[in-house]
Amino acid sequence: MQEIDRVFENFSSSLPYAPANPWALEGLGTVAFARMRVAGSPQEALAAARDAYARFRQALLQRPTSPFLWANLALSKLYLDEIDEELFTALRHADELGPWEPASQLTTLFVALAVWPHLDSSLRQSVVRRVKRGATRDAEKMFALVKSYGRFDLV
Repeated sequence: MQEIDRVFENFSSSLPYAPANPWALEGLGTVAFARMRVAGSPQEALAAARDAYARFRQALLQRPTSPFLWANLALSKLYLDEIDEELFTALRHADELGPWEPASQLTTLFVALAVWPHLDSSLRQSVVRRVKRGATRDAEKMFALVKSYGRFDLV
């Protein structure tokens, strides 16, 4: 937790100089995810997930073409259990903007598989494309992720 607090302080100290700096906001969102993972209670985890969502949303105002921000926004919506149009839009943007960004694609694949029953046919097709693209880079990782959701039909 000390390391998380140190990183948080470093990012926070830069905001007075550039309050809308998307890189600092994205970093703070990532730190909020780390805080969520080590939270001592469900309330703390939920507060951290809300903080992450707010930071990623704010960063997107400055950098709307970042597939990583869109992927992290979708992930924060999943953690908040907010399966809605904003989550689906985030998945679409992340896929459109970063089709060859492994980290972004892995995050969006994780989210999409988690909300599979709620996806429309176009989003399901994009998941299949993501699995295919991901398999060209790391077939074992793709298979493990798809297997963890029992979606063998996607490979």
